[in-house]
Amino acid sequence: MIYVDTNVLISYINIKDPLHEKAVKVISENRNLVTSIITQVELYSVFSRTMEISDLELEALVEYTFEKTGTILRDLSLEEVFSNAVIYANRLKLRTLDLLHVVAAYVLGCKSFFTFDKNILSRAKIIEDSLGLRIAPS
Repeated sequence: MIYVDTNVLISYINIKDPLHEKAVKVISENRNLVTSIITQVELYSVFSRTMEISDLELEALVEYTFEKTGTILRDLSLEEVFSNAVIYANRLKLRTLDLLHVVAAYVLGCKSFFTFDKNILSRAKIIEDSLGLRIAPS
């Protein structure tokens, strides 16, 4: 399984995003894409802050994002994510949401984590060494 970070999904959906083509390539070349409720909440937050749309349109846009990219929203225990985030926080030294996403991917048993986030990309080696999670694309 491959965990898809929020920024990759947004870049895919937004054709004006500078990383749109890269997101299209990454998503179209891979199968078994998953993400978590953390991404779902983040999509609601980002879209609601950047667009003037109704609640119904917002919900539809988030659903469309998952459908269009073929990304499956997987259930996971947030308690398990938070407890693992505490364990790995000092080693990974990521911002809170980045830490939660990376740990969610680990808890889900993902082998790879797709992101455009520079902070996560800069910590790729330590994340792979600590969690066995390959960070891409670079």
